[in-house]
Amino acid sequence: MAIVFAVILIWLAIHIFVYSSKQVNPLEAIFVFMLISIVNNIFCSIITDNLGWAKAMETPTAKTVITLQRIIIIPLLFLIIVNGHNRLKKLTSELLLLLFSFVLIVAIEELCSYFHIMNYMENRWLIPVLHSCLLYLTGVLALHLYRPILKKGIMMR
Repeated sequence: MAIVFAVILIWLAIHIFVYSSKQVNPLEAIFVFMLISIVNNIFCSIITDNLGWAKAMETPTAKTVITLQRIIIIPLLFLIIVNGHNRLKKLTSELLLLLFSFVLIVAIEELCSYFHIMNYMENRWLIPVLHSCLLYLTGVLALHLYRPILKKGIMMR
């Protein structure tokens, strides 16, 4: 059931991203997606392996869902959030988007606990705050740093 739910989340996130109005270039979206995926994998590895704040279950279903979550689900959802950040002009709207990203991470963690995918040991509220802020800032900074490079153009030989 957890794998089916993960695939439905992926399908839903892809459709939301494809059919929403985009402020980002496809190359920017690919770059931001890859960078968020790398940062997400590093953060999740630090939490589970180094700090021991969370422990993944040893079932094949759990490993599959964790892999899908780390590589596709969370980066794709944060790509949608970064695209939404690009459309916003007010600071309060951006803070509400950051709060939404926090709620999204908490919801994903609760689903992982419900489906017996992950077991969180300590720092129940510190993990989602750090995770959502790190991914949100990574996506926004990656977009703002990559956009001038893309506009300038790079000659490839």
